[in-house]
Formats: sequence, structure tokens, C-alpha cells
Amino acid sequence: MLIPIGHEDQQVTRLPWVTIALLVANVAVFLLVLPIAERQAADTRQRVQAVVQYAMEHPYLRLPAELAPFVPAQPPPAGLSAETIADEQAHLDRLVSDLRSAATDGVYRTYGFVPADPHLGALFTSMFMHGGWFHLIGNMLFLWLAGGALEDRWGRIFFPILYLVSGVVATLTHAGMHPQSLVPLVGASGAIAGLMGAFLVRLATTRIRFFFWIYVFRGTFYMPAYVALPLWLLQQFAMARSAGGAGGVAVWAHIGGFVFGTAVAILIRLTDFETKVLAPGIEKKTAWTASDRLGQALGKLDRGDTDGAITDLEGLLKARPDNIEARATLITAYTRKEDRAAAGRESANLVGAYLKARDMDGALAALVEHGHAYPDVPLAMRDMLALAAHREKHQQYQEAAGLYRDALAAWPDDALAPKALVGFGRLQHQVFKESEAALELLERARTHPKVTPEFQKVSEERIAGIRYEQRRAGRPAAPAPSTAAVPSPDSVEEVPSPPPTGTPVIKEVEQPAAAPPPGRRLVPIPMRAVGIDARGLHLQDRGGKTSHLVWQHVKGISVATIGGSPAPGEAPSPLILDLLMPQKTPPADGVIRCIRLSIQDLAIPQLQNEPSPLRGFQRFVATILKTTGGCALPNREACLGVSGFPTFPNLAAYEADLLTRLPALN
Repeated sequence: MLIPIGHEDQQVTRLPWVTIALLVANVAVFLLVLPIAERQAADTRQRVQAVVQYAMEHPYLRLPAELAPFVPAQPPPAGLSAETIADEQAHLDRLVSDLRSAATDGVYRTYGFVPADPHLGALFTSMFMHGGWFHLIGNMLFLWLAGGALEDRWGRIFFPILYLVSGVVATLTHAGMHPQSLVPLVGASGAIAGLMGAFLVRLATTRIRFFFWIYVFRGTFYMPAYVALPLWLLQQFAMARSAGGAGGVAVWAHIGGFVFGTAVAILIRLTDFETKVLAPGIEKKTAWTASDRLGQALGKLDRGDTDGAITDLEGLLKARPDNIEARATLITAYTRKEDRAAAGRESANLVGAYLKARDMDGALAALVEHGHAYPDVPLAMRDMLALAAHREKHQQYQEAAGLYRDALAAWPDDALAPKALVGFGRLQHQVFKESEAALELLERARTHPKVTPEFQKVSEERIAGIRYEQRRAGRPAAPAPSTAAVPSPDSVEEVPSPPPTGTPVIKEVEQPAAAPPPGRRLVPIPMRAVGIDARGLHLQDRGGKTSHLVWQHVKGISVATIGGSPAPGEAPSPLILDLLMPQKTPPADGVIRCIRLSIQDLAIPQLQNEPSPLRGFQRFVATILKTTGGCALPNREACLGVSGFPTFPNLAAYEADLLTRLPALN
């Protein structure tokens, strides 16, 4: 047995309402039809038995073509009058007529699609009917796995159109291959096969997780979509060609739907329809545009009605819990109300909202701000584990260790604590080479009250592996770093005071040893950022003239602090952002190679809800990095100020250093 149970791209930016509605509709129709179909099936069985029994008792009567092969014809008994035989024949004909009428009026014949007797309405009603529980559950599993990811990327208008048209094409393909069939076609599998074909093209490299059970062996494994889905299609062709057909499965409907969905997805890719039409429409509903309720809350906040703004924002977040703008505005409202506990809670939730939106840059920037403002308010265990995994992936091992440590200190009894202990133990052993600390963590994971069999097995295997290495090495491991110590649930660790909110951490940068390459010259143009949209950035020069910088022209991003550090509590005035472009790219008059923005030059309405100017600046940089994919100089973490912004004594030193690092921008 092999069943798909998930895939890597199941996380969505908003609730897939269309997919959920299709699931509910299919289940509701099935529950409505099931008792009717069962009652009709029982009635049909009784009528069939009555016809067969009467025919066997009177084998000399004229039988319908369907029964003739099963009841051998015999001559009438001697002495039976022609009048009696005629009466008996009339009675049998009535029984057969009633049977055919009952079969024709059945719910599946009425609303399913019969190729030999086609009806337009049945093209659609047949998609929402199923022949049994296994038929329904299997189809709904595939619909959930493929539907949510496609709806998230193609929107709530195009997605249901693709679903319904795929179902119609699948039904017509089946009818074309079996035009004389009287068997009604029911089920959503043709439409779902269309989604699977589109999934193959749009998310080809996504790994699908399968559960297998072969005799006593069972487990899970991953297979990329570009392997799994073509194999499924080949299986359908094999079933279509096999002797005896496919055992009641409309394989040609599957093939037709799959091919249609694949063709649509290829056409979307070739015409760039998703980028030009679908994505901008989705972005208007999911990006920074404020809803009416958010605008109403902002108005109340401006008028000093903090409690009213909080009520509106909490109502909005109840409907859309992952709305980042509403969450950031709620932090501001609680801060004005001097409710530090609630502001800290919402600040932690903001990090989680960025993670759910798959915006890791925004999450890291929010994490830094949260650590400065609310060091005593822990993030959710799940969010800290996600951030720790990201830090590990980018070889930021000290930061990952700190997140594991904080997670275990804040949530020692959480159901995810064994996972954190195993992850931290692996880090201690493989990176910090501290075997004893790793053994202690893994033992705590193994004996944790909420450990699952999976993590218990993993911890036992790692413990055995470390002890085997110790026996072979016969020497003590290297000392662990200072962040390796993990406090037990009963111990308390003093946390050093963070810098005040709004003050950037300054990271000194050594002057470059090499001189700038000859012939390279940085030409910065001071600008103000006054707006942002899906296509680019709206700029304004010192004379008030506006221009539009499209994202495709931004090839590099550099952030630095010029001069001394700002006073505690003040906005980081020397913080600048350079948007680097290839030569001879004209977003405004003349040849411009660098647009320079300072933190005071950000007049973008969507950033005004942020708790501090620094937080708004970090979010702005994170958005540009994510949207443009440009080169981050000197690196992504420095541009976001995760460990502090690079600082230079003056602009000349900064520009000289930048030119030595600057790659060829084309």
C-alpha cells in the first residue's frame, strides 16, 4: 500500500477557501446521496430477484435479452392454454418494465454522466458524486494535497475554473473512449487529475511524502513530483490497456484531466500569465494593502481612541490571524496604552506571522526587534525551532544554539521539547564537538514525558552513536562554547540587558586593504521613497520630481551606518540604504547607478504602522531583498541588521569598501 500524505509546499499564505468549499461540497453531496442510493439499490435488488425467480418458474416465456443467457428456454407444459401463457408473459413484462424504470430513475443514472445518454447538467453534477467511502476519501485526499498549493499561487478565481473545466474535459474524454456505455460516470477524480497535471508543471521539484505498508514493513519516504506524478500517469495508461479494462475505474477520465491540466500549466508558464495577471491580483489581497477594518483602526488610533483601535484590530486578527500589518499596528496600540505584556505577546506573534507567510527575512528582522524590546517574552516553541533550523542551515551555529537554549528554558514541558532537545543535541555533537553535553540533551529527550516513539528512537540511536565514538576515540572532546549550556527547568539564568528599542547595534568594519578597482565610480542619487507596489518603488528627488524604479533594475543592496552611533532612544539617523543597478539603467534622468535612501527618506504609508523607525527600515530592506533577489552587500544578515549594521567613519570610507566588494552587476 502506498499513500501520499503531504508535500513540502503545503504551507499557504492564506486559507484555501475554494479548496475547502470543494471538499465540503463533495462530502455533503455524498452524505445526502448515500442513503438514497442505498435504498434504491435495495429496491433494485428485490426487483431483479423477483424477475429472475418468475423467469425460472416459467422458463417457457419470452425473456429479455439481459436474462436470456441465464435462464435456459424450455417448451411450455402440456395442457397449458395459450391464454394462460399470454397472462404470464404480460406479468413478466410488467416486472421487467418496473425493473428498468427503477434503474433508469436511480440517483446515479439521473445525476451521473451516461455516455450513451449524455446531458449537459450531468457534466457538472457527476463531479460531486461518489460511489462509496473509499472513492470519496481517496479523491478528497488528492484534492487537499494539490488544491491548496495551486489555489495559493493561482488565486480563488482561476483555480475553481481550472478545476471545473478539467472535470468537464475528463468526462468528455471518457465518453469519447466509451460512447455506447450505459454505466453512469461519477466522481471528482477527473477534475483532480487536472490539478495533478498542473501541479506537475508548477511545482515539479516539490517533494511528496508517501506512507508505505508492505507486509510487516511500514514507514514514509519522499519522492519529487516530477517522478511521482508521471509514474501515476503511466499506471493509468497501463490500466487502460490491460485485459478486462480497469475494473470500474474511469482511467481515460484521469488521463484526459491530467493532460489538460498539464497543458494549461505549460501555457501559463510560456505566456507568463501567472506573473503578469494572477500574481498581481493575489498580491493586492495579501500584501501590504490595508483593509477597510485596518484603515478604520488606524483612524481611531490617530484620534487617540486606543481602546477602539485595539477592538477593531483584534476582530480583524480573529478573521485573518496572519495579517502582518494588523499585528504590527496592534503592537503600537498596546504600546500607547502602556500594556507591555500584551505588546510583547503580539510582538512574539508577529514573528510567527512572518514565518507562516514564508518571509524569513521579515521574521529575522522582527526577531531582532522583539529581542530588543521584549527580551522577557518568549516566542512560541514552534517558531523558535523554525528560526533555529534556518540559522543552522546558514551555518549560524551560535545563534541556533541560543534559540534552542531559549526554547527549552521557556517551554520545558512543551510537546515539541523533545524535538528541540534532539536538535540541540545534534548541534552540540556535530558542530561544537561536545559529546557529554549532547548526551545529556539526548537523554533528556529520550525520557521526556511527551516524547513520541519517533524522537525516542532517534535519541536512542544518537546516544548509541556518540558512545561508540567515545569508545573508539578514547580522548575527551573539545570544550563547548559559552552558549552550549542549557538551563534545566528549575534553574534561572540572568539575561543581559539589550540595547534600547530603536537603537541599531553597530558592527565596526575594518577598512579595505585593497584600493577600489580603477575605472569604477559610485554615483549615488539621493531620493525619498514615497510608495511601493508590486512592480517597484516610487521615488521623489529633492526638487519634488517623482519617478518609478522597477524591481528588475535593482541588482544589489547595501546598508551601512555612517559616522557615530545614535544616542540611546533616538532614530538611527546615519543609517543609509543603497540600491545598486547595472550601468546605463535609466530609472530617472541620466545614467544612475545607485539610488541612496536614508532612514529619514522612507515616507511609505505601509511602514508607518511599524513600532519604530528601525523596525520599518528593516522590513523595507527585507521586502526589497525578497522581491528583487539582488545581491546583498556585504551579506543578507548585515543588510537586515540581524547582528548589527556595518559602520564607517565617513561616506568616502564606505564607498571605497563597497567598490572593492561590488561584483559585476548586469
